[in-house]
Amino acid sequence: MKGIIRTLALVATAALAMTGCYKHNPIGRNDGPNHHQEPAEEKLVVTENSDWSIRYVSREDWVNDDGSVEAVEHFNLSYKGTGYYIIRIIRPEDLKAAYGEQPDLADFFKYEAESLVSDAKNDGVNFYDYTDEVFTSKITDIYFNRLRSGTWIAFLVELDRNGKVTGYFAEADFTIREEEASEAFKYWLGDWRVSNGLVGYELTVSSLDNNFIYRVDGWECGPAAGFQMDKEYLETEFWPANGFMYFTSQFLGAYDDEDFGYGTVDELFMGNIFDSKGITIITDEGIDLAVAVPTETGAELQPMEVTLDTDSGKYTTQFHSMQYYMWAHSTQEWHPYNQSIAELPLTMTRIAGTRAEARVLAEERTATKASIHRSQPKAGKTGRNSVAKKAVRMK
Repeated sequence: MKGIIRTLALVATAALAMTGCYKHNPIGRNDGPNHHQEPAEEKLVVTENSDWSIRYVSREDWVNDDGSVEAVEHFNLSYKGTGYYIIRIIRPEDLKAAYGEQPDLADFFKYEAESLVSDAKNDGVNFYDYTDEVFTSKITDIYFNRLRSGTWIAFLVELDRNGKVTGYFAEADFTIREEEASEAFKYWLGDWRVSNGLVGYELTVSSLDNNFIYRVDGWECGPAAGFQMDKEYLETEFWPANGFMYFTSQFLGAYDDEDFGYGTVDELFMGNIFDSKGITIITDEGIDLAVAVPTETGAELQPMEVTLDTDSGKYTTQFHSMQYYMWAHSTQEWHPYNQSIAELPLTMTRIAGTRAEARVLAEERTATKASIHRSQPKAGKTGRNSVAKKAVRMK
């Protein structure tokens, strides 16, 4: 993004985001003119290093371990430092939405580095143990998960051996053009009635990015929903390898709750598993919850399997359901918006009179620090395999 000033300064005040939730630092009752203050942190100056480079090469096919093929983005890198580096790829509009009209790159870099170090600490490892995300000068080519069409900025950000931003970076602007919608992608566009015979919804599926991302409106709306989620929508993914549409867990945004009195809350879409003791929420973001598979009469929304690490070992089961949740910062608790939800699997029937080809492109939600779409490098694992690390039992 050549319009951004190359050398910037910042007093570091960026808050950490962990598992999609903000960390707040409220003012204490003893804070005041006579209260002891910590010394101000030294300002961070960030400067583009002309000896380093990051370059978008092309979109290419990636063969997964199971033989399936998916599209990935190829980047070439030249890093001549002696420390570590991370890659962050972001759309200019998202950077401005999260960091202001004149975004301070120091703020952005510090937020990313601190989040990485914090996650590693929670996992009981060093930040550089994340070998699929933290790199050295030995790495010259990286393949990232597919990106949405549009204009992007790629940053190579150097970290020292403690995981702190050194201030040096490389940058590249590039554009990915939207594809023409395939017939397989068009199949899911339109209005659908989903039901298990007891609970159902009427969904509208529109395109956010041809052959890649859909917008789905209508989940938890209608007679079965006590609290109508008509102001929200989901993003689902089309997978060209099989022509299926995947529902994933996702962060939606943060707001001040006035309906239930919980104060500041994060809103997420999560999957549930069920056993004799009740419902357990799988709180990982970005994992597959259910998949829509074409049938002779329409489609079926089938549960995905998830593998969860427990104290007793690995446990694999199918998702029981998926729904909107709020995470309340005040009580540190999860709360569902609706108690009566559709249990998987669900029959999908196209509503008569809807024409998929007539659908217009949908609008996306505004990005926040915790919802910025970042692509991560491919780790060479089998596609569409859900593995969870975080879960909480509903009381």
